[in-house]
Amino acid sequence: MLRLSTKARYALRAMIELALREGEGSVQLREIADAQRLSPKYLEQLVIPLRHAGLVHTERGPSGGYSLALPADEITALDVVRAVEGPLDLLDCVGRATICERSSSCAARELWRDLSAAVGEVLGKRSLADLASCQRTLNAAGGRRRARAV
Repeated sequence: MLRLSTKARYALRAMIELALREGEGSVQLREIADAQRLSPKYLEQLVIPLRHAGLVHTERGPSGGYSLALPADEITALDVVRAVEGPLDLLDCVGRATICERSSSCAARELWRDLSAAVGEVLGKRSLADLASCQRTLNAAGGRRRARAV
């Protein structure tokens, strides 16, 4: 079974939450965690690579918090996943041919490379604005202000 890590899933949920609140100023980490039912301590660790990737802006102080560093329509799901996971290669041999002596003559490696590219393409087509819009629709249909995203 192909699975993304908890880091990727939770980081995307946190970023969707920030996209839902775009234009409202900084959001406290506790608010993001509560709205998405995430551990604040775990979320603290996730915002570090998101900040380093230039996706999240941090504001210090009593009224500080987090906000998107770019407009939601300029950040893709792929940007978020890459920020916390690194390259989106399904297998080590896809990104590092030297890891396997058969890499240059392996038909399966070609398949894994194509699959990795396809997954990246799908994630790259969905912006945080798209996902936030979808979340708003789901929230409205479920009658809740904020539902668990992704």
